[in-house]
Amino acid sequence: MARKRRPTQRPVASRPGSRRALAARGGQSPRTVLFFASIAGSAFLLFTLELLAGRLVLPSFGGTPAVWTTALAFFTAVLFIGYLYAHLAVARLGPRRSRIVHLGVAAVALLATVLAPRDVGALRVEGMPEALNVLLALSVIAGAPAFLLATTTPVLSTWFAESGEDPWWLYAASNGASLAGLLAYPFLIEPTIGLSLQRTLFAVGLGLFVGSLLGIVARGRRAAINQAPIQQTETTVEPRLGFWRPTRWLIAAFVPAGLLAATTAFLATDLVSAPLIWVGPLGIYLASLVVAFSERGRRILPVVEWFIPAAATLLWIPWMIPFGWPIIGLLVLIFACYGVLAVTIHGRLALDRPSERHLTFFYLVLSAGGLLATAFVALVAPLIFNAIYEYPLLLVAGLGVLAVLPGPATEPIGGRARVRGRLLGLGIAAGLRVAPLAVSGLVVLWLLTGQDSDTPKLVPAYLALGAALVALSFRPAILAAGTAGLIVVLAAVSAPANVSIQVRTFFGVIEVDYDLEALASIEYSGTTLHGVEFLDDRRFEPTSYYVRAGPLGDVFDDLRARAHDPSIAVVGLGTGTTATYSQPGDEFTFYEIDPAVVRIAQNPAYFTYLTQATAPMKVVLGDARLSLATVPGSSIDLMLLDAFASDAVPAHLLTREAMAEYRRVLRPGGIAIFHLSNRYYELSGAVAATARSLGLAASGLSYDPGPENVARLDAKGSEWVIIGAAVDVARFDSRGWKLPPLGPVLTDDFFDTLRLLRSDAL
Repeated sequence: MARKRRPTQRPVASRPGSRRALAARGGQSPRTVLFFASIAGSAFLLFTLELLAGRLVLPSFGGTPAVWTTALAFFTAVLFIGYLYAHLAVARLGPRRSRIVHLGVAAVALLATVLAPRDVGALRVEGMPEALNVLLALSVIAGAPAFLLATTTPVLSTWFAESGEDPWWLYAASNGASLAGLLAYPFLIEPTIGLSLQRTLFAVGLGLFVGSLLGIVARGRRAAINQAPIQQTETTVEPRLGFWRPTRWLIAAFVPAGLLAATTAFLATDLVSAPLIWVGPLGIYLASLVVAFSERGRRILPVVEWFIPAAATLLWIPWMIPFGWPIIGLLVLIFACYGVLAVTIHGRLALDRPSERHLTFFYLVLSAGGLLATAFVALVAPLIFNAIYEYPLLLVAGLGVLAVLPGPATEPIGGRARVRGRLLGLGIAAGLRVAPLAVSGLVVLWLLTGQDSDTPKLVPAYLALGAALVALSFRPAILAAGTAGLIVVLAAVSAPANVSIQVRTFFGVIEVDYDLEALASIEYSGTTLHGVEFLDDRRFEPTSYYVRAGPLGDVFDDLRARAHDPSIAVVGLGTGTTATYSQPGDEFTFYEIDPAVVRIAQNPAYFTYLTQATAPMKVVLGDARLSLATVPGSSIDLMLLDAFASDAVPAHLLTREAMAEYRRVLRPGGIAIFHLSNRYYELSGAVAATARSLGLAASGLSYDPGPENVARLDAKGSEWVIIGAAVDVARFDSRGWKLPPLGPVLTDDFFDTLRLLRSDAL
C-alpha cells in the first residue's frame, strides 16, 4: 500500500523582527516581551478564574462532580465566543478599530468583575435545572472577565503577526502559562489564600492585564506611524482550506477535550470534586498543547505515538474494573495514558495548522471542538446515558481520529519491520507494538500487589486480551474497531444480570441490584454501597453501616434515654435505612439533593424503609446546607450527616461554617453524628478538629462488626464522629468512643484535600 503523504509544511522565514531573528541576536525586543507577558498573564488569570469560579459555585450545588464538568462546558463556551469575537474583529474591523473596541471590552470586563455579587448562593434559582443554574451562576460571577481573557491569545497573536513576526509560538506560551495557573491554584493559592481574598487578588490581576493592553495599543500606534512597509519573504500561496481540513481540526479538537471532561467525571465520582482532582486531566490537556505547538516538543511525537496501543488498553481497564485501585497508582495510570493520547492528537493537529492568514479561524475551530465536547459530556451524556459511557466512547473515538489524521500513525502502529521474510517481519512488528503494554502492564500489576479486592485477579486477564488485540492491530483503524468491540463484549459479559434500575442524574449514577441468593435489594452510588434491604424476616432491620450493634445504634439508644418525641434530621437519604430507628411520635426529616434517590427510596418495588416506617417520613429536596438555613434554631435533637455520593467527599457539609449551622439548629443536649467511612480519605480527625475550633467537643468510633452481624445483616466496618457540647459527648465515653487524632480545620475558604488522603489508599 502506498504510503500516505504528509501535509506540506512551509518553513517560516526568519524575518528581521521574528522571534528567531531576535533570539539569534541574543535577546527579545521590548514589544515581544510585552506581548508575551500579556498573553501569558491572561492565560494564567483565565485558568485561575476557572478553578476559582468552580470552587465558588460548588457548595451551592451539592459538591457534585457534575458542577465541574458543567464549569468546563461554560468556560469552553466562553472560549469559543471569545475566539469568534477575535475572528470577526480582525476580519471586519481592521487594526485601528479592533484595538478601540477591545479596550472597551476590557473596561466592561473589569467593571463587571468589581461589581460581581459576593453571595453565590443567592444565584441558586428554585426549580431551575441544576446544570442551567450552574451556567447562570458562572455567567454572573465570571462571564465578563472570562470572555476578555479568552480573546487575548488570538487577538494579540494577530496584532503581533501584523509586523511579519511568527505568532504560533505564542499559542504554546499561552498554554504553558495556563498550565502554570492551573498547578498554582491547588498547590499554592487554594491552601494559603481564602476565597474572598482570591477574588480581590484576581480583580487586581485583571486590572494589571488591562494596563498591559493599553501599553500594547499605545506602542502599536507609535509603531504604525514609524514602521516601514514589511518586505514579504514568502510568495507561496496557500490553497483554499476547503471543507474536509477544518472538519479534521474540529474532530481532532473534540476528542481530547471530551476525554478531559469524561476522565475528570470518572475520577471525581469516587474521590472529591475539588481543584486538586480537576487539575490533573486539565493540566495534561494544556501540557499536550504546549508540546504540540512548540518546535522542540513536536520532536517527541514519534516516541509518544509508539505508546498509543498501550495507553488505549490501560485506559479502558480501570473503566471496566473501577474498584480496588490504590489512588496514586490509579491517577498516574490514567493521567499518563490520557497524556499519550492528547499529545498524539494535538501533535497531528499542530502539523496540519494553516498559515498565519487563517490563524483566528484555526483557533475558532479548535474552540468549537472543545465546546461541543464538553457540552456533550456535561449536558448531553447525563440525559442519554445511565452510566459514564462517554468515557470509553471518546477513547475509541480518539483511536479513530488517529486513523484519519495525517501523520506517522497512518502507518502500521509500531513501525515497519525492515526484515526479510513476511512472517518474521509481522512478528517483530507485533512485538514492537506489544512491548510498551507488556512493560506498563507489569508496573500496573506491581501497583496492585497486596490490594484486598478482586481487581488484581481480573487485571491480568484483561491485559492479556488487550495485548492480543494490540498484536493483531496493524492499522489504527483496526485498533479502534477492535477496542470498541472488546469493550462492548466485556461490558456485556461482566454486567450484572440482576440490575433492577440504573439511573444517572446531575449528581451521579445510582444502581439498584436484586441479589437472588441473599434475597436483598442493594443500592450503589457509583462504586460504593449505599444501602441494603433484606426481603425476608430481616426486612425492617437496619443493615450494612447502620446496624443496631454499631455506632448509630449507640446514638439512638442515647436519644431515647434523653428525649421524648424527638426531632431527627438526616442529611442524605440513601435507601432510607435510618427510618428503621423510628418510633411513633418521632419527627423524621431527610434532606436529599438528588430527586432520583428520593424516587427510588419511596418506591416499594425497590425499598420499603420509608413506606413501612412507624413515624411519618418527611423528605426535603435540595442542598441540606441551604435548606437548614430556613430551620428554626434549637429545634433538632439529633442530626445525622451521611451525604456521600459514591466516595466523593461532600466538602461543603464538613466545614466550620456548616458546623456552625448545625450547632444553631441543635437543641440543648442534642448532638450531630457524621458517617465518614471512605476508601480514600481520613476525615475523622479533620471533622473533630473543625468542631473543636467552634468550642464543641468531638468523639469518634471505628466500628468493626463481628462475624454474626456480617453474616446476618451484611454489617460493614465504618467510621463515625459525634459532635456537641462537652457534657453531651461525654455520655459516650463508656461506650468506647474517644477523640480521634486531630487533623486540619476545614473551612469554606480552606479545604486541604491533600492532607486528608489515607496512607493505605496511596
